[in-house]
Amino acid sequence: MLPERERHALREIEAELQANDPAFAAAFSGRKLRRLRRWNLLLVLCDVTAVVMLVVGLFARDAQLVLWGTVSAGALVAWHIARAETAREATGDGTAPAPGGSTVD
Repeated sequence: MLPERERHALREIEAELQANDPAFAAAFSGRKLRRLRRWNLLLVLCDVTAVVMLVVGLFARDAQLVLWGTVSAGALVAWHIARAETAREATGDGTAPAPGGSTVD
């Protein structure tokens, strides 16, 4: 356990960091990261579902499955592009965000 003096110094550093760069401080709070992981998991599950619909539709020669798989795949491509654009805008300088992270909720 840290002595009280060091804990106080860390709280001051944390308060100064939150005041100077709230986005950076929020990145380490953990809440946005969990939400981001949930959205990423949902997006991956949707991708897998679209691919399965396409493959099963092609093998079963079911036009409806192929149609819905194609439509959902197109929507997912648009979702991926929108998330990438939003993440790029969130960095402020137009560069790509750090790997494994995004500020999109």
